Amino acid sequence: MVYQDAIMRKASASGGDTSKENYRFPGDFILERLELIDKEGVPTDISALSLEVNILQNLFLPFMQIEIAVNDSAGFVNAVSNGLSGGEIIYVSFKTADPEFVMNKMLFAVNGVKERVRNTTGNETYVIEGYSLEHFNTIDKKISKAFGSGSGKKINEIVQIIFDEHIMTPELKSVYNLYKNEGREVSKTGIQGLTTTTGLHSCVIPMYNPIEAIRYLCDEGVDDDTASKLLFYETFLGFQFRSLGKLIKEEPKGEEFLYHPSSYNTDSYKDGMNAYFIKSIDRIKESDLTEQMTDGLFSATTIEIDPLRKDFNKTVYKYQDEVERFSKLNTLTIPGGADDNAIVHLKTSRRGHDVDSVFAPEAPLAQRDVLKDPFRDSYLKHLTNNIIVITIPGNSALNVGDTIECKFTPATSFEEGKEEDKYTSGKYLITKCRHVITKQIYDTVLECVKDTGIE
Repeated sequence: MVYQDAIMRKASASGGDTSKENYRFPGDFILERLELIDKEGVPTDISALSLEVNILQNLFLPFMQIEIAVNDSAGFVNAVSNGLSGGEIIYVSFKTADPEFVMNKMLFAVNGVKERVRNTTGNETYVIEGYSLEHFNTIDKKISKAFGSGSGKKINEIVQIIFDEHIMTPELKSVYNLYKNEGREVSKTGIQGLTTTTGLHSCVIPMYNPIEAIRYLCDEGVDDDTASKLLFYETFLGFQFRSLGKLIKEEPKGEEFLYHPSSYNTDSYKDGMNAYFIKSIDRIKESDLTEQMTDGLFSATTIEIDPLRKDFNKTVYKYQDEVERFSKLNTLTIPGGADDNAIVHLKTSRRGHDVDSVFAPEAPLAQRDVLKDPFRDSYLKHLTNNIIVITIPGNSALNVGDTIECKFTPATSFEEGKEEDKYTSGKYLITKCRHVITKQIYDTVLECVKDTGIE
């Protein structure tokens, strides 16, 4: 076909070598394959058309996303069978050009084309947007089913059932196997990380989307840390159902990432030969006292109403009394305080009914952790007290949910080994991750959060 011939000519002229295995410079990468497979199953290598590939992860969203900026002088968008109308498949495999790194191999389904602009006669640019296949396998589905009938089930067991029956369905597995047999294997394997929750749960999911159902279960479930929120998200390794507190305890990935002022005079920095230098930093948030006081960091009140006993119970949460129980990124606490009624949680409760002589014969699965919400709100505010966005040389081993150690110099001065910015330096949790691959360079852009300074 004409457009395929044009793409091949352009690829040949570029002289790109995707077979290199030695790490030559920070941001060096191997883009092994970037293919678009149309609705008739015909694959086309679009790496020569691509200006930029963005693969996005978010700790608070369930699926990965891809955006490919295309510079099209070959009429590709019009030559694809049935057009780029959504449902086509993108296969991408890439990694940092280091023999110790493994190849990340992924399948996405095209959602659509956006930002289509005609630049000159015979040339246009546009962005192809796609999501993980599981996204399209769930968005129009509903669950109406009881779980944990009888003695109940652990929340993580219910999540696994929903995942197997409604997300990674046998039909979707057959799609992955089909592409695997064609040489397009993917890296991820089901739920790769599954936190074990405590207690037993019985519930009815009332016509919820599978992701809505899992989010409900994340809100209801607890592990051995009541304050720790449960999260469901996707990484290069697979899907994760993880406790926030468990993520915090993980050891930082790789070496310490360093940021120096542009005047810092070392040959290694000038030549860009350090893969752990931070290329840029944007400080998104450095504490916010108004938010801390009004959104539940310091104080909250929970009122439990027991309509059967015609009684209520009032409990006050205080950050300063509970903060030492938190799993922390850094060791300090956040100074401040707020009125007890800054946040008021009003709940109905059957807490204690399972051991009450009057109500025990009904065998209620009473929620013992009805007081968890103030803890979770406070803990999340504690962890997100500081937010930064950093750009580093591309690192294909990093995912959301990983922790990293960062060291920043003061804005006004720097002396090697003697001084660092004690407020910005420290251990961070990655909450958003964008892997950006252009024709020349690979960068990783990270949104990271942390609680306090280091001293």
